[in-house]
Amino acid sequence: MVCRVRFFPDQSHPLDTAVRLIERAYRSGRQVAVRLEDEPQLAALSKTLWESRPGFFLPNVRVSDPIAAETPIVLLLAEETVPTPRPVWVNLARAAFASLPDCEWLFEIVGTSEADKAPARKRYRYYRALGCAVDVARGTP
Repeated sequence: MVCRVRFFPDQSHPLDTAVRLIERAYRSGRQVAVRLEDEPQLAALSKTLWESRPGFFLPNVRVSDPIAAETPIVLLLAEETVPTPRPVWVNLARAAFASLPDCEWLFEIVGTSEADKAPARKRYRYYRALGCAVDVARGTP
């Protein structure tokens, strides 16, 4: 399967963008994997997903958790892998994937700093070279 990749560049609040994309996928019944840059970012996103709105939460666990296979949303660091395919991936990590995940959609969220943009440009070229359908969204989802 060739993964479709959509970049969301210049996001001033990348975690908020991620939450919107994750919620859409979750509400459509899709399992989601979210790849994060570091432990503080992972902890912040997990907390936000659990506490997004009063009376509503987005269930998530770390990919290493024993119930990860049954949980709709798994969170992982760039160096970790997901043992079972997930149809939707959200990437907030700067490093390129060692190998492209088996998925339908990969959403790339890129911040406003050059430290975020430079690696994103490399990932864009990498996905194109792999034959992925790549597009760039304007604004926030």
